[in-house]
Amino acid sequence: MKQFYVGVGALVEKDDKYLVLKRSPDKDVGANLWEIVTGRLEKDENPMDGAIREVKEEVELEVEVIMPLDTGFFYRGGIEFPMVFIVFWCRYKSGNVKISWEHSEYKWITLEEAINDPELALYTARFEMVRKLKGYLPENFKLD
Repeated sequence: MKQFYVGVGALVEKDDKYLVLKRSPDKDVGANLWEIVTGRLEKDENPMDGAIREVKEEVELEVEVIMPLDTGFFYRGGIEFPMVFIVFWCRYKSGNVKISWEHSEYKWITLEEAINDPELALYTARFEMVRKLKGYLPENFKLD
């Protein structure tokens, strides 16, 4: 049986800005690329819990999941590493960003900046989804 990995992404919102991170030059895949918080699930971990844990591990923030945004599939670094992923829209709760060794920089940007930044092209569709959803959902919406 072929093994698949499950990855999660967290699009973190705080005061109408969104956290993006630059991958460390030491990363094995995607060095120096800008991204949202990402990571892999641990054994028997719920995907929403995994997204919250990854945010805590990578940037030391407490967040809550608003809702899942997207799912997909890709090969991480080659066909021997197939990965299914789930991206969650998360709301900042507390903490100050402190990046781990996995990233070299971070910044908070607006939706429009994220959507129009060519360095974030892999995530443009997710930022566009948030923009659309914000037009329909009440403030402080959370999918329970």
